[in-house]
Amino acid sequence: MHISKVSFDKIQALSHKDVFYQQHYQVLKDFIAFEPTMEGLEQAIAARQKYPVDRTLLVNVLASHYENYKTSEKQYHNIYKLKEDNTYTIVTAHQPSLAGGPGYYFYKIFSTIHLAAKLSAKYPEYHFVPVFISGSEDHDFDEVKSLQLFGKTITWDTIQSGSVGRFNINGLDQVTNQIAEILGTGKKAQEISQIFTSALDNAQSYNDFVFLWLNDFFKDNGLIVLNMDDARLKKSFAPILHREITQKISENLVHQTQEQLSKFGFKPQAFARDINVFYIDGASRERLYFEDGLYKINNTNLSFDESQIVQILDQHPEKFSPNVVTRPLYEEWILPNLAYIGGGGELAYWLERKSQFEAFGIFFPVLIRRNSVMMIPKSVQKLMAKLQITEDDILLDEEKIITRYLERTSSENFHLDVENSKLTEIFHIIAEKAKHIDASLENFVIGEGHKVSKTLESIEGRLKRSLKQKEETNINQIRTLKGKLFPNHGLQERTDSYLQYLVSEDTDLTEALIQILDPLEKEFLFVYL
Repeated sequence: MHISKVSFDKIQALSHKDVFYQQHYQVLKDFIAFEPTMEGLEQAIAARQKYPVDRTLLVNVLASHYENYKTSEKQYHNIYKLKEDNTYTIVTAHQPSLAGGPGYYFYKIFSTIHLAAKLSAKYPEYHFVPVFISGSEDHDFDEVKSLQLFGKTITWDTIQSGSVGRFNINGLDQVTNQIAEILGTGKKAQEISQIFTSALDNAQSYNDFVFLWLNDFFKDNGLIVLNMDDARLKKSFAPILHREITQKISENLVHQTQEQLSKFGFKPQAFARDINVFYIDGASRERLYFEDGLYKINNTNLSFDESQIVQILDQHPEKFSPNVVTRPLYEEWILPNLAYIGGGGELAYWLERKSQFEAFGIFFPVLIRRNSVMMIPKSVQKLMAKLQITEDDILLDEEKIITRYLERTSSENFHLDVENSKLTEIFHIIAEKAKHIDASLENFVIGEGHKVSKTLESIEGRLKRSLKQKEETNINQIRTLKGKLFPNHGLQERTDSYLQYLVSEDTDLTEALIQILDPLEKEFLFVYL
């Protein structure tokens, strides 16, 4: 395996805000509490001690989540270490994507495990636990229902609604069967398929399924999977929800921060409402809002006065669910967390939160960009070598790659820039002569020169098209190559499942990537398998 590191600003598919944070986080000091560096993490350790959490509650909840499942020695150790004041978490989170969904689901976990291990080695007087929060309360099923595996789309067809983690598992057997069929019959393929089959056999809900397969994948790395859709945790968080519901704290603070971030070219990431809380009733998860002196539930006839909504919150905290604006508060309230590891979009909305955290008196973590990875399998490497396509080439637009290819392989130079330059010079000489005869003729001559220049550009285009026809097979292969590495002009990690690379490698690819993916490094990684 060979690793190449590329500057973020060379990756055209990355957004402005993503590149900006990775390369210029110092400029955003008003929106972060600590720099995303080892020094920033060290400062966070000292600051976090001033924000205690209910460690006993946390350990009891985790122990109950894991009590019916086999834990590794490392997981057991990590869970019970959380009782101690010198133990902190490193967190990442994601919606419960089908079998992990796109590759970056896995890469953010790799980054989290790596950083926890790195901190434990550097600061042996502390202990650091990698935690994955599965966003089981999310109700946007369209975002998690499909998986792209070897170019084939696998979709879980179900008409259920509400919190995805609470879905029953009907129809998931068809998904696991399709995964097994596409992965094939090799030893590693069978191991992966068995993980999903076993998870399904022992699950009662979709959340169980996600918990079980993730646990099987990462138990030896000590990763703790946390489901925050738990009444005990929500009861602990109820005082914060009470303030958000009755005092409507977040909306103005987030809007003010969004306006300040706009000066750096950042567009608003999340729409903050008057109340940033959902209400769960059976399979329904709907927005809570305030209107005409009453608290109402969107798309229902339910409404409550303040005393009623507060009473429900006190007696049934499980009926309330934070939205994207308040979910970060929930995570940091429950966990003794130091750092949140996420993608560019995630960090952009975390940047909108600092003043909100301060208003609620909650610790604001170090914001660290997860590693981004481009997998380049051997088949792609062979095609690159055959076509003389370099790593620098594949970062270009498709047409620029093709132009470079033609320049390298054609014995004929199809460019007419030299000729065009000479003709432009000639027309300027003619224009100068014309000016001395009749000043009005100067612009006429220059205009005629522009026409000739356009004609030469057209001739050059035809020469290029003719060469492209002769090289049609190889050019189609270039297009295929670009499409594999940047599907639909986007990042591979946002489309392709990590499983297709895992199943194709003889080595333990997961462990190798955990060793490599250090989120404190600021480059985009090209992994040559």
